Amino acid sequence: MNILHISDIHFRREYETSEGGYKGMLAKMQSPLIPLEKYLHQLQQRTTLDLVIISGDLTEDGEVEDYRYLKNWLQEALGETEMIVTLGNHDIKENFWAGWFGEKASEKPYNQVVMYPEFSVISFDNSSYGYADGIVDEQQLQWLAEVLEEYKEQPIILVTHHHLLSQQSNMPKWPGTERFLALIEPYDIRCILNGHTHHFFMDEINGIPYFTVASMSFVGENVGDGLVRFEERYGYNLYCVEQGRITHQTTENFISGHVLKTLDMR
Repeated sequence: MNILHISDIHFRREYETSEGGYKGMLAKMQSPLIPLEKYLHQLQQRTTLDLVIISGDLTEDGEVEDYRYLKNWLQEALGETEMIVTLGNHDIKENFWAGWFGEKASEKPYNQVVMYPEFSVISFDNSSYGYADGIVDEQQLQWLAEVLEEYKEQPIILVTHHHLLSQQSNMPKWPGTERFLALIEPYDIRCILNGHTHHFFMDEINGIPYFTVASMSFVGENVGDGLVRFEERYGYNLYCVEQGRITHQTTENFISGHVLKTLDMR
C-alpha cells in the first residue's frame, strides 16, 4: 500500500493584499495548488497512490468557501484515492465543519479513524486555532484512549499536526507530548506522522518511527538576529506499507529559489 503524506497547504482562494509582515509574505506566494497539482501528476504517472494523508493547516485562516473549494479540488485531483486529514493551528474549525462537510459550524475537534485489513489510521486533532503550539482538552485525550483500546488488535498509524520532538525545530514541541506518549505506550503504534514545522524530519520516538513532512507552501529559515527568510518550498513523503509496517520511505523536497520576504520575528 502506497501512502502519500503532505501537510501545511495554507490554501486561500485569495490571500489578503498586504505589503508588510507575515501577510505581506503570503501575498507574494503563488497558490500552493499549483505545485501540488504538478507533483501529484508526477507521482500518479509513476506509482499507484492508495491513500493520501494531510496533516493539518489545510488553509491559511480559511473561510467556509476556502474549505469547500479545497476539498472539491483534492477530490478531483485524487480521483478514487482515499484521503485522511487532520487540522492545524491555522485551520478554523467552525469554517472547516461548514465548508468541508456542509455541517453546522462547530468548534469541536476533527478526529478520524479508518480501518484497513492490516492496520488502522487514527488522525488525532491536537490543534487549536490561535494557539501556535497546539492544545487539547481532557475530552480529546479520553477520546484517544478509548479509540486506542478499541483498535488495539491492529497495528496503528497515528497522525497529528504538531511535532513531538524539541530537537527538530526552533518551534516549541506540542505541550501535550509527554501525556500523549504515555497514553500510546501500551499499543502497537507503527509510526507517527505530522507536519507544522514546514521542514522534513525523521527519527524514532520511544522506538516508534516518526516522520515530519515538509510543507506544501512555504518555509521559514532562521538567518540570525531574529530574522527569518521565507521562501516557497514544497515537499512530500511517500511510504510503502506492507503488513502494517513501513518498509520503504521516500522524501522529495523541491526548492524553488523564490524568496518571499525576510521578516523580523522578534
